Amino acid sequence: MGMRGQLGKADFGYSVPVDAPLYEPFPLHYEDVSILMYPYATSAAAAARLLPSQLELAPVAGDSAGTLAGAEMVFAKYGFSNVGAYNEVAQVVAAIYRGSDPTLAGQPVSYAVRLHVNNDMAMSAGREIGGFPKKLGHISFEEAPTYLSTLESPHGLRICSGELHAFAKLGEQKDFPPAMQQKVMPFLSLRVVPDPASITAPYTPSLCQLIYTEWVLTDGAFWAGRGQLCLTGASDLHPYHSLPVIAQAPPMSPQAAGTGLFRGKMTIGKVKVLESF
Repeated sequence: MGMRGQLGKADFGYSVPVDAPLYEPFPLHYEDVSILMYPYATSAAAAARLLPSQLELAPVAGDSAGTLAGAEMVFAKYGFSNVGAYNEVAQVVAAIYRGSDPTLAGQPVSYAVRLHVNNDMAMSAGREIGGFPKKLGHISFEEAPTYLSTLESPHGLRICSGELHAFAKLGEQKDFPPAMQQKVMPFLSLRVVPDPASITAPYTPSLCQLIYTEWVLTDGAFWAGRGQLCLTGASDLHPYHSLPVIAQAPPMSPQAAGTGLFRGKMTIGKVKVLESF
């Protein structure tokens, strides 16, 4: 008789491989952070098709007909983090939570539609812990008089890009009022673990959860920016263009979110399973 296996749950590392985990638990800490932010108006009908039923679209100012939704594209370079240095592209929809968890009821959140990174540790930790729908891609991030970040997948096929000239410094966070010295960005994402036995549509996942995370920007400065967001529509495999740009937001101001740049530090600390369904 062969020797019986000796590996039990008490011996597992935090993630797989259990004897040499790819990543460790949150929090995640980032330094040397540069984030290009492009809020824009898109089609409400298109956004609603990508939004879980526990959420509703946040209203867009001036849109009395309700045909618009708020969205945002983010291009980021993280020079250091405890999941490695990497670049990221993310697309989110502005929403309001209407689900069963009373702690977040009626609160505005950003729902993560799709993301790309160029680091396997960041991809796996983001997907498996936070439910962020990350894929790997080729992401450039040029810090020059005009910032330029592009996503290609595969290499040579441009999916989206953002160019930005940071023309006016809005101030150091330490000089802002106390309530603004930490900018908290609340996110909801959909964590799905497939059922190996469910092989025909409609699929029934082994696990389906809404995950809440808070991204906190600190020790930095915000800059108003002029530039252009481009969603090329070149790929149906990475359909950022399914939320088309109807109107890009004007430059960021101290009073309102807009097109701009953040440089500083970031922490992702608070992570919570909001709902399992």
